[in-house]
Amino acid sequence: MKRRNQWVLFAILLLALINLSPSKQSTLVRNQEGAAPEPVSLPSQKTVQEPAHFRVAVQMNEVEFLRLQHMNYEYMNTHADQVELVNLSSAESYDNLLQQFELGESPDVLLLDNAWIRKFASSGHLMPAERYYSSPLTGEVLSVSLAQNEWNGYIWGVPFDTDPYVFVYNPNAITELGMQQPPKSADEWETLLTAFRKQNRVPYLLAADFNEPYAALSLLWQFGGNTATDSRPIFEISDGMQQGIQYLEEVRPYLLANIADAKASTDIWKRMYDGEVVLSLARASEVKHGQHPTMDVYLPDPGPSGKSMWIYGRSYVISSKSSHAEAAGLWIAEMSSLARQREWYEITGRLPVLKTLYFDFQRNKIPAWLPVSLVNSKSDALPISSSLPEQMEQFTQASLKFVQGYIGTNQFMDEMTQIRSFDK
Repeated sequence: MKRRNQWVLFAILLLALINLSPSKQSTLVRNQEGAAPEPVSLPSQKTVQEPAHFRVAVQMNEVEFLRLQHMNYEYMNTHADQVELVNLSSAESYDNLLQQFELGESPDVLLLDNAWIRKFASSGHLMPAERYYSSPLTGEVLSVSLAQNEWNGYIWGVPFDTDPYVFVYNPNAITELGMQQPPKSADEWETLLTAFRKQNRVPYLLAADFNEPYAALSLLWQFGGNTATDSRPIFEISDGMQQGIQYLEEVRPYLLANIADAKASTDIWKRMYDGEVVLSLARASEVKHGQHPTMDVYLPDPGPSGKSMWIYGRSYVISSKSSHAEAAGLWIAEMSSLARQREWYEITGRLPVLKTLYFDFQRNKIPAWLPVSLVNSKSDALPISSSLPEQMEQFTQASLKFVQGYIGTNQFMDEMTQIRSFDK
């Protein structure tokens, strides 16, 4: 009897313990009835993203690369990411870079000449900028810098700087020839050449580096090739282009046609100051560091076609195979910010691409000789084609042979016509 009572007591205790234990179902019921507070769950631990390590390849002179390194060090001091900068040799061609992309050995980020953006994008090697760059590009960036980055409805690069060709001239020499600044039209060029031929003191009317195809193209535009009001192909032999070629042939005896080597490039400003050259065609960045204080600078307004001078520029792009697009996009945004663009111009002489910096010339130290037309340039002011690099390479060879007298006007026009067959 005593043992039976013990079993009964044990059963009662077991039932009591079961009733006291909260079950999942009873908890839900109490919560619905409001009799007990909803249980608080611990927050799940957020996955911490590992710092990215990506590679950026550029092609710069020593001064530019040192400045970019400094900007990159400042960036890494405030970010966990590690950014490896690589300065490619000037001998490294973009064709070689294309091969690296095809082999899967490309850098994550690349600073490209704008003329090559469509070539890389149409080959499937780039990532659309919308995937990694959150800041707005349209409206704030110079149209002439952004237009070449567009292809197939997307923007493929973030503009970094711009560097238009300009005329540098000796005011005293050009005044003696009856003008106050370089010509604005083909007729004024003819007037200048006529006056130059009547004197025998100054040996050269113009200095230009014809190893740079865009220099030769800029001259053809200035001599008459920019007169067409419709959007004709770049190498079409229009009446204006034919006039430009014929005038280039007339100027040929008075050209100092190659300032590419270091010695000539160093001496050109002195030769202008000494009165040996009336005017020189050069990039704006070259002027900032080589120009003599007495020299003046002139960037012509575009003609009816919107073409005036070639406006060289570079943009950051990201490889389509990069696994660090988001981190690289943040780095590009910092390198292209308003403050960085102002700093970049002050050190390197390469002009910014953000319109805001042009509205207050004095504060931002933007040169006063820059016309408003640079900010308001038409989006189609420069040729846009994925085949443009190959076309310009052929044009370089043709224009060099023409300036050096190896071919005549008709053959030069024939070669330009053949270049048009590469249009894409």
